[in-house]
Amino acid sequence: MTAPLFLVEPAAIDDDVIVLDGPEGRHAAVVVRLRAGERVDVSDGVGALAECQVASVASMSLRLKVLNRVQVPPPAPRLVVVQALPKGDRGETACEVLTEVGVDEVVPWSAQRSIVEWRGARGDKALDRWRSTA
Repeated sequence: MTAPLFLVEPAAIDDDVIVLDGPEGRHAAVVVRLRAGERVDVSDGVGALAECQVASVASMSLRLKVLNRVQVPPPAPRLVVVQALPKGDRGETACEVLTEVGVDEVVPWSAQRSIVEWRGARGDKALDRWRSTA
């Protein structure tokens, strides 16, 4: 089984102790229910990976001790999927599934016959939901 993977800001990946907080920390502590001593991986999303051990757990964050650092080369070939804008929460489901199977980038596409349109604040909010899901 692989260790859970969480994203952090690029500057945090170089620390010997990484504090995982915000939405990622909440997910790790509350949803995944990680405990002290468990292994996790932390990435900056652009190739740097820190293999860590949970040192302590707070209500909405984790303190992680870095065990090892590696640089992961970008995948080749790169997989990009253009996804039409579906109604409801199907877009988030599509992003989740595509990410799980290894797609590198999901491009939202407003097809000519699409009912859904991303304009203004509504479009920004929908794009943010896709990004957080991915």
